[in-house]
Amino acid sequence: MNQSSWPRIWVAFLAGCVAAFQIGKTFASLTLIIDELSLSLVQAGLILSLFGLIAAIAGAAFGLLSDRIGHLRMALTGLALSAAGSFLGALVPNIELLLLSRLLEGFGFILAIVALPSLISRSASDRDRPLAMGLWGAFMPAGIGLSMIITPLLVDWHGWRGLWNDVGIMLLLWGVILYLGFRRSPAQPGIRLNTAEFIGSILRLGPLLVVAGFVCYSSLYQSLTAFLPTMLVTDYDVALATAARFGAFVVVGNIIGNVGAGWLISRGFKPWKLLTVSFVAMGLCASLVFTTATDPALKVVAGFLFSAFGGMFPGTAFVLAARYSPSPSQMALMAGFMLQGAGIGQAIGPLMVSSVVEYYSDWNTAILVVIAMAGIGLGCALLLRRRT
Repeated sequence: MNQSSWPRIWVAFLAGCVAAFQIGKTFASLTLIIDELSLSLVQAGLILSLFGLIAAIAGAAFGLLSDRIGHLRMALTGLALSAAGSFLGALVPNIELLLLSRLLEGFGFILAIVALPSLISRSASDRDRPLAMGLWGAFMPAGIGLSMIITPLLVDWHGWRGLWNDVGIMLLLWGVILYLGFRRSPAQPGIRLNTAEFIGSILRLGPLLVVAGFVCYSSLYQSLTAFLPTMLVTDYDVALATAARFGAFVVVGNIIGNVGAGWLISRGFKPWKLLTVSFVAMGLCASLVFTTATDPALKVVAGFLFSAFGGMFPGTAFVLAARYSPSPSQMALMAGFMLQGAGIGQAIGPLMVSSVVEYYSDWNTAILVVIAMAGIGLGCALLLRRRT
């Protein structure tokens, strides 16, 4: 298109941020849920990890479905389904029904976020598309960061069940706004490739390297953001509330890299160079965080820089997703594949770090995992040099 529709881009981006409240709301309320429903740590872990498991299993399939039946329809269905899960969660008396509600929330979340990038891409001009896709890459840290500010206030007001209802209402309201914003936008023709040809257009070395990079990025990011507050509390006697604020500070730093990557690519920077810088910086900064030789202040600063430089990866990856897709407006399948990579990384990263640290009883050994994942990601970035 000749001119970008930035109001529509912002509406779709904010829809992703609201959807991410489904993840962030658990941070403010998990302790209350554990106490009320008498949950084990394993059950609490399932509440946190279910979204990543769904993404790892079904991301690409949902992306293919979205490109076939329509992105606006898929996004609205996802927001509605996620809201229904949130309303159900507010009523549950036990862990079984709570997990069922999280399953509905998770499926709705994935349906929405594989469809929304295509709505953004088709609303942007060729010149502005890198910046728009870089903005979309920031939806997760922006949504989670905002929820970490808002949801504790809502929990204090009317408890975790009230919070669940609040998030459901926000999802439905933003679904209406999304519909009003895009109902008159030109409908995109369905993909005319058969399924094998369509998937074959994605299963090429370039897209596969981006997905592999997402595994490395998300494993690094999930591990550091999960364990940094724990390290501050257990090893340095930092107050829990203070550690949580530091954690939010690190998460929000990711927005800088996402938006910055899109801005730099729109001005001619090569994507593979940004990915290279991102993985080198993540490896160095994560090593500073996990080494016991650094003091808490340096760990927080290194964590923020890790997140900021790390954000260059998803910001760049979504730009490449639009390039690798059959058309810039039909990128839901590629977004779904990247989401699967992210889900796999979220599952294996903390597991690898916790296993190594527990075996050696030493946080320094986490650096072995950090170097390995950053090195693999760096290799993917260098291999993309001729494919971006």
